[in-house]
Amino acid sequence: MNATNLINTIKRMLTDKLTASEREQLLNEKPMIRFQARQWEKAPKKHWEENVSSQTILHKVMARCHSAKQPVSYNKKYFRMGYSIAATIVLFIVSCWLVNNLSSSYIKISTYTQEKRVFMLPDSSEVWLNEASEICYHKSFSDNRKVFLKKGEAFFKVKKKQGAPFSVFFHQSHVEVTGTEFNIKSGDSESEITLFTGSIKFQAEKGQEEIPMSTNERIIYNMHTKSVVCSNIDANEYDWRSDKYHFTNKPLQEFVEFINRSHDTQVIIKGKGLKELRFNGTIHKNEPLKDIIEKICISLDLQMKTEKDSIILF
Repeated sequence: MNATNLINTIKRMLTDKLTASEREQLLNEKPMIRFQARQWEKAPKKHWEENVSSQTILHKVMARCHSAKQPVSYNKKYFRMGYSIAATIVLFIVSCWLVNNLSSSYIKISTYTQEKRVFMLPDSSEVWLNEASEICYHKSFSDNRKVFLKKGEAFFKVKKKQGAPFSVFFHQSHVEVTGTEFNIKSGDSESEITLFTGSIKFQAEKGQEEIPMSTNERIIYNMHTKSVVCSNIDANEYDWRSDKYHFTNKPLQEFVEFINRSHDTQVIIKGKGLKELRFNGTIHKNEPLKDIIEKICISLDLQMKTEKDSIILF
């Protein structure tokens, strides 16, 4: 803004004829106003009724501009602050309501480390929770039999109920059954489903094809690679609920292979026909190798000896 325009703008301001846009422009011209005010101080005072200093002129100009603008800015500022506070309060109230109502609609059951629990669901189905595991279900479970395995491992003995399927959800997967016994181990990268009796359907992710499972089958699903591995197992061999392995009519060769894997050792059978002998008995998960070998020798009338790093049964 040149000096002539500036003088005319100030004249309109002093007679209350200045527009809002002109006031804004005048405020932005503060350095020019300061300079021009000094010139007016030296020039004939034909534009002013009294002799005033440049600082007085500047102060008067800036005060008039601010007095016209400040109330609007002040109101907008506090309106915005008020809206923000009100929105925060409403959000807080809604969040509290959702947390209280949603959490109170579900029943949560969990176990600590080195703790196992067994309990009964409202439909008389039984659930065993392994250590550091957690499930939850809705209070209206009897009408909608859905269980959510949040973490860990759970064994289910489902009560059959006509027209009311039983579903277990874990990660993005779920299992649907009518009446059966099965185990689900839900890890960070893999899920393991083992079926003991009856039949179930496993669905890795929503929209994918369901995979039917039969008794003594196990599925291992990798959530990263999306791979599904199915295998047959002896479902009665190990029960984490009691930490025991139960063997019934187990070929000795297969039993020895199990010992070598679980104890990282080398047990060898020597002697014609000995590999076909059948072992019946119970082994504890943390049972010492020495005690297991003694059980084999006593029950099957065998002897043992040590050769270097191997244990020989004969």
